[in-house]
Amino acid sequence: MTEYEIKRRFRKAGWRVISGAKHDAAVNDSTGQKIPIPRHKGDIPKGTAYRILKEAGLN
Repeated sequence: MTEYEIKRRFRKAGWRVISGAKHDAAVNDSTGQKIPIPRHKGDIPKGTAYRILKEAGLN
């Protein structure tokens, strides 16, 4: 799964994606939850992508 695909899933679920220096962050305005999204060329490792989506409740 690429960085773009993860960001797209967050946006579809109503999260806001903001840019940072080394990572972007997905922010849920209703709960205040903030989850970092690493910038990678190509695919993000499966375990990392799963953890990011699980933490947000999107898997």
